[in-house]
Amino acid sequence: MTATTTSKGGKVYLSVVDQWLDTLPAAESEDFREFAEVTPSVIEIWVYAGIVGYEGTFVDLSRWVKMKYKKLNRREILNSEIAALHSDIQELRMAITSGEIKGDNGCARLAALEKELRSHIETSDRMNKSTDKRGLILAGADRVMREMTNIFKDDPQFAEAIDNAMNACWAKIYSEISNG
Repeated sequence: MTATTTSKGGKVYLSVVDQWLDTLPAAESEDFREFAEVTPSVIEIWVYAGIVGYEGTFVDLSRWVKMKYKKLNRREILNSEIAALHSDIQELRMAITSGEIKGDNGCARLAALEKELRSHIETSDRMNKSTDKRGLILAGADRVMREMTNIFKDDPQFAEAIDNAMNACWAKIYSEISNG
């Protein structure tokens, strides 16, 4: 991926993905770049790339995304908050037990921290289920679209219609899972 390659026209590419993007029509290339910028999931970017004809590796695409677009790792942040809350609860319990904090005051703070911890855990579970569901739906759609392409690859009269249908299906599926 990081190896420098040169095209026939003399252009230097730092990644396979950049080289691939130059083969796309300008509008598709720009749409893909915008999608990659706003989409937090590299898997969703990978599926979209496959639909628009990317044949490189997942590792190359993943490195390209990390190099070009800073992604916020919400799971990691949430998990660190859960660990910190759990630690705070343990410390508060020890402080209540040792008498550093009055029982009634400590119990109210303990209840609030435990409620916040449960909320974080529920959010983490929802996030994981949502991500898993989206990934499975997109992977299934990608597989169907690749199979359709393979079935009709030798019949050029259907190529444009299949390509248009796949793009329309991708847009509809992505819209539905993004809003639902």
